[in-house]
Amino acid sequence: MKKQPRLRDKDVDNHTGNELRLMLERKKPLSMFYYSKANDDKGVLPIEDFLPHVEDGSMTMEEFDIGFPSSSGYAVITYVLYAARGEEWRIPAMELVLAAQRDNLHSPDEGIDRIIGMLLGYSKESIDEFVRQGILAKTYGGLNLPA
Repeated sequence: MKKQPRLRDKDVDNHTGNELRLMLERKKPLSMFYYSKANDDKGVLPIEDFLPHVEDGSMTMEEFDIGFPSSSGYAVITYVLYAARGEEWRIPAMELVLAAQRDNLHSPDEGIDRIIGMLLGYSKESIDEFVRQGILAKTYGGLNLPA
């Protein structure tokens, strides 16, 4: 079995805005971005930065929508994923996990968050810290938890 790349802890804290660099250094197998078409905020994604690597075949890109009920009726989030060559299997796996997360939106699920972290290439220690911080802050999974 091929050993999966892992981020060093100092890189995990600084991954935002560094996804492409970490992927090119083979420290990150998958990057995930998202936007709302309703908010017309696709322009904030680094699509142009990743494009040469998609065109040369060193990365694969996939874009897909996940809809979910919201206070205004129904909302759609568009995900844009980039996988390093040889790591393409992570894209359909992430799509499946995000669909499961959507179906469990109002109940934080540590297991789903751990799988997302693993698919993105984070170390077990970094995932443990993310989960621990979320539980301590009572905002685990982006949701406010009852006291």
